[in-house]
Amino acid sequence: RDKCEVIPLGIRPPPQVQENLPVAQGTESRPLRVLAIGRLTYYKGFEYLIRAMAQVPEATLDLVGSGEEQSRLENLISELHLTDRVQIHSRVSDEHLQHFMAKADCLCLPSVERTESFGIVLLEAMSHAKPTVISKVAGSGMVWIVEDGVTGLQVPPADAGALAISLNILQSNRDKIKRLGQSGRNRFKEYFHIEKSAAGVTELYRQVHKRQAKVGNRASNKSRDR
Repeated sequence: RDKCEVIPLGIRPPPQVQENLPVAQGTESRPLRVLAIGRLTYYKGFEYLIRAMAQVPEATLDLVGSGEEQSRLENLISELHLTDRVQIHSRVSDEHLQHFMAKADCLCLPSVERTESFGIVLLEAMSHAKPTVISKVAGSGMVWIVEDGVTGLQVPPADAGALAISLNILQSNRDKIKRLGQSGRNRFKEYFHIEKSAAGVTELYRQVHKRQAKVGNRASNKSRDR
């Protein structure tokens, strides 16, 4: 571990985000708009999010992605009578994805396994000042990215009831959405902007080069002493 340096992954936010658009006000009374993005596969845990939506009255979910679980998830949406509130969007352009992100109140990443090692989509949401709701999967980078109660909310994995509780908290407290979103944007700027990552890599190379130069000088001095 003493030989390791951690430099977080970073992204460059879309141009409209770089212009420091204001954080959406949290005083609206409309239903909560939830966004989820990812491949429709088993470890993403979207089944639990869909089941949670049945316990969050009037809230809507836009699930963006495609994969082998799509038919099963569509059947679950129908079984739970959520077709008017939960939609799967399997083919979405980058531009349209930004539209979904802009109109959402929060982003949910309910993954259930460490296969979700980081979660770049969390950075995208934070850059847009959107609070995030994640599964607390031990050993996953999600838990480090999202500070519980500061930039988002953490819930036990594979727990639809816990997800529903967190979404209902956001549904009933729009000021909390605003606070978490602003904190998320601040954390993104501090740690996860691509310029921060680039600066970290550059500084690491400088340190390595400096250490190697010292080693070379010591070797050269010993050679002369002989």
